[in-house]
Amino acid sequence: MTDSTPNPLATPSSYSDHERYFISSGKQISFQPIPTSIYRLAQTTESIKTKGTLWQLNPSASDDPSITGNTFDVVSNLPLFIARYDSPLVSGNDSKTIYWEFEITSLGYSGTPASLAFGFVVKDAGSEAVATNSNGSLRPYDQTALPKSLSGPSLLWHSTDGGVYDNETKVPGLEFPAQVGDTIGVGITFQFDPSIPMIPTRDVNDNPNSKAGKFSKSLDSKGNKTTRIAEVKDLVAVPTKVFVTVNGEEKPIEGEVARAFVSGVTDVFPVLVVSGPGVGGKVKIGEAVSFGGEGGLADAQLAAKGNSANAGHKKSRFSKVFKIPGGGAWFGGVGMGSGGG
Repeated sequence: MTDSTPNPLATPSSYSDHERYFISSGKQISFQPIPTSIYRLAQTTESIKTKGTLWQLNPSASDDPSITGNTFDVVSNLPLFIARYDSPLVSGNDSKTIYWEFEITSLGYSGTPASLAFGFVVKDAGSEAVATNSNGSLRPYDQTALPKSLSGPSLLWHSTDGGVYDNETKVPGLEFPAQVGDTIGVGITFQFDPSIPMIPTRDVNDNPNSKAGKFSKSLDSKGNKTTRIAEVKDLVAVPTKVFVTVNGEEKPIEGEVARAFVSGVTDVFPVLVVSGPGVGGKVKIGEAVSFGGEGGLADAQLAAKGNSANAGHKKSRFSKVFKIPGGGAWFGGVGMGSGGG
């Protein structure tokens, strides 16, 4: 009998100032190696000229039925949401939006099953190993199973039916079909809730050799570049909203989609899931995206110019004085808590 008990989620991490810059700007994001020789993520001339992250997904020309069962998922090296810094209850901003997209150039060969799913994953603890099984598939289920990631709970758009899958469950009434030539995007907005007490924070110094204002969010009284950070034990859930874009047109999704695991208390990573041969396209993050709304191109350009504190955020009146229900306040975002980083 299969154990249905959920695995514990990976602990949110802390990141260096240059890593936080790459995360906020969407530059130099890479993915795990694809565990099958029939696919590769490659840089092209277009990729090299792109200011954000652009990877070309290239399949082999083979449509041999013996490899149609090969299905893989790969996760990015850095998250796009880092809970200890980006939670609106840490930053005091009204919201934080993360977003990336995929331009479809191929969806398999005629008569050969293939599909694409992509979106976000929250990693299980110890999920770095890629699973395989004895029948040669890179995943522990057959071709008819719902899309999911081996790395942990996932929020995915699926090419077969255009559906949105919230941790393996299709969201009822939602379908956004797409075909070759279309660009699909998935985004999540983490929202500030003034009814929830602010999370205690402390400031950590950034690399003193980094360019002023580029990697940091504030200055301390001595002029050192600092970043506000929360302790893992203090993180609490915030409201979230999910949206999909089809060729730049935003499609909001109502309800509690992904609230159970994408809630602001975990780091959230892009994940790409491919089943069968012949799927191709372009992975776009940061300034490589075409969508101009929240979390899209405009925010990526802000971050690339050094405004990483506000990229992806809507500014809040709570960013200066953090109100605490029942009286009192945290000033400047520095809370009452302390601890190691």
